[in-house]
Amino acid sequence: MKQLLVVAAALALASCLKRPPPHPRALECNELCTLYIGQGDLTKAEVQCDLGLQFSPEYADLWVNKGLIALKRENTEKAKEHFIRAVRYNQEQAQAYNNLGFIYLGGREYGKAHDNFQRALRVNPDYLEARYNLALTFKGMNKVDKAKKELITIVEINPTLADPHAQLGQIALDEGELDQALEELDKAVKLSPDFIEAWLLIGNVYMEQSKPCDAKEAFSSCLEVDQNQVQCRNNIVLAEKKCQLQDKAMKDVNERLAGDRTAASEYARAQQAKEKGLVGDEERYLKRCLKYDPKFPQCHWALFTLFKNRSDERQAQI
Repeated sequence: MKQLLVVAAALALASCLKRPPPHPRALECNELCTLYIGQGDLTKAEVQCDLGLQFSPEYADLWVNKGLIALKRENTEKAKEHFIRAVRYNQEQAQAYNNLGFIYLGGREYGKAHDNFQRALRVNPDYLEARYNLALTFKGMNKVDKAKKELITIVEINPTLADPHAQLGQIALDEGELDQALEELDKAVKLSPDFIEAWLLIGNVYMEQSKPCDAKEAFSSCLEVDQNQVQCRNNIVLAEKKCQLQDKAMKDVNERLAGDRTAASEYARAQQAKEKGLVGDEERYLKRCLKYDPKFPQCHWALFTLFKNRSDERQAQI
């Protein structure tokens, strides 16, 4: 028991000791490693990180970059090891906490993700990427109110970011608040006109509102950004069909409102439709004719002829 206490005391003492500052060459290597990661040259980036660690093995920033390299190579387990080592060497390394949270979020380990994003924000409350990831975590945990609070906080800190508006729009859409969803999504595409996901959501909202022509425009904006976006391509076909039907229906209504609403005028329209071979329109005008005058003989005879030619004996008999 005494031996355990001695070991514990030794560990406590070691944790209080300040680590030496990074070697100048380690700082230089870290800058080059960061540069090569940005350029996508992971081989050179790893060489520089490993070289820097030979000068300062406990330099946390280098371990963060090692983790980023592993993430880009889709080796999440190795990345996790590197980020954990980074926070072991520097408990104020906010980026390491955020990246660890990102890994846990991807694996739907929401509790661990939440804890790491919170640690990152304790180090730096203005760390917007960590706050955004925390909002996504709350969404995953079905804590929508907390997610909205974090997203609104981001907007207050930096109103030029499109992503939080898009997420607020998605939440509003999920809650059936369609007008609010459009308001947020409109802000997102104004801030970022190439925001494909936001254009797709806008189109979906318009479809929910039975505004297919507006939806078609939104899906078209989506395809202007990426012609191969499958969902937008599929949805625009459906929106176009519904838009045409809606336009045709409204045109028909407007014609009726503008014209004479009498049996004779409807019979005249039916004759024009017959000449054009528009059987469906002819039938519709004839039925409307009888709506205005149930005893109009020409419309009864025209309907009899139409149904007889269609071999619909029951309707012809009527």
